[in-house]
Amino acid sequence: MDIKPTGKSISLGELLKSHKEIPLPRENQPSKIQTSSEEFPGEDKKRAKFYLPMLHINDPTQWESKPLSERKPFEGDTAMKTCLGNCCGVENLKGACCQMDPEDLEHVLGPVDEPWIKRMIKFFKKNGMTVTRHDIVIDFEEGKLLGKAHFNDHQVFKSPDSYPIIRMQASGLRFSCKFMNPSSGKCGIYLERPDMCQNYTCGYVKANFLIKTKSHPNTFIKAG
Repeated sequence: MDIKPTGKSISLGELLKSHKEIPLPRENQPSKIQTSSEEFPGEDKKRAKFYLPMLHINDPTQWESKPLSERKPFEGDTAMKTCLGNCCGVENLKGACCQMDPEDLEHVLGPVDEPWIKRMIKFFKKNGMTVTRHDIVIDFEEGKLLGKAHFNDHQVFKSPDSYPIIRMQASGLRFSCKFMNPSSGKCGIYLERPDMCQNYTCGYVKANFLIKTKSHPNTFIKAG
């Protein structure tokens, strides 16, 4: 569910290893993630990988529309290199759409549909893992408590229309999707991800690439 752009993006998760919150400074919109030893000496350098800038990923006014002649189809290696190393045009940033920021919530990872939840339970069972609905998603009553505890009691967590939300994990200053690897940025269920994820295209991609159409998969268009 998208929220009117007010600042940064955010994410959910719990399946992968959690990380402690790190008191790094928040800045308005740096051109790249700060990782040099001078900027983050000692332990701060190790922690810098969790720092993420303000993105406004659903705001189409954040990026100038690239001319058609300069655009590449958003698929294959181009898509992978963008999402896993230059997300939103920020060097070293990975999977911003799979993350959420408690201080400036732009979207939540929901709602997902009930058939997908049932399909995922069967998927994990087939792969030798016993999981329940609770392992995969957050429902309304729990979500209200999480919103109050970690997201400044944001209104989106009080709306039944936001649920079910994919379960989250702590990832530095933010929360990420439970199925996102916080180190590589890769999705652990990519081929099984919900329609919500498959159909999502951020503002940066729309402004810089050619997008595949749903009705004609081999046709790419300028979408922004």
